[in-house]
Amino acid sequence: MVYESNKTMKTILVVNGEKYWKDILSAYNVVQKSIQHTSWILKSGKLHVADAESVVQPDAILWRVGAIKPTELQRTALNLIELSGVPCVNSPATLKIGYDRLSMLATIKSLGLPVIDFNVVTKSTHLKNIKMEFPFVVKVGNYHGGYGKVLVEDAEKWQDIKDLLFVTDYYITIEPYIRYVRDIRYIAINDKVWAMSRKGKFWKANIETTDFEEFDPEESLVNDLKRLQNDIGADIIAIDILEEENGKLHIVEYNDIPGLSGFTDELKYELAAVLTRALEH
Repeated sequence: MVYESNKTMKTILVVNGEKYWKDILSAYNVVQKSIQHTSWILKSGKLHVADAESVVQPDAILWRVGAIKPTELQRTALNLIELSGVPCVNSPATLKIGYDRLSMLATIKSLGLPVIDFNVVTKSTHLKNIKMEFPFVVKVGNYHGGYGKVLVEDAEKWQDIKDLLFVTDYYITIEPYIRYVRDIRYIAINDKVWAMSRKGKFWKANIETTDFEEFDPEESLVNDLKRLQNDIGADIIAIDILEEENGKLHIVEYNDIPGLSGFTDELKYELAAVLTRALEH
């Protein structure tokens, strides 16, 4: 399945992300570049993106910058995309809302969704003022995809972690460890929603995932996801949920650049269709 176009071949820039987009978007000139190696130029209102291999003037952008360290270059690039008017999925305005974990969590809380309770300090010296029962989870800074996260199970490990955190300049988030029976991801692309449960090799369900199982989405969670999607204007969005044995649900985070692993290939084509519709219209 490919998307066809009767117009002159246009250029789609895929920023980071998976390598299969050239096959899915084969009717277009698909160029893939890593944000870490790019320079961005706005000249006479036209956007140009350069790296050591080439300079491209994209007609549309598929932004797939995932679990890497967020940088000012990323934010600057999103601002330049917005100024140029080049179609981007998700839009720069949406991506900038979720650029930082704290703004992402604030968005979830503002909608009254069941986010995990959390504490935040901007200096590690204030960790002594955070009193929580073991075990709990410590997250450093703005990372996604399981990076910068550690499970603290006892006082000895907590002391070691505090000593290590002394060297970081990032804010630190501390939250209770949820003894979950299911880790669930819901993904919405436009008006379609899919749901999947995951199991990880260790306590992080999204690291070294060993099992995926799609299931029919539950209406209440679909409604919550759609409210969030509409609030931030997302073409694609996922929420990651932990379910306790008693059925209680906790939203860990939302992800506006979610990975599609484990889901049917239908999602890839739906996401491609969102971009090509924006490009052609």
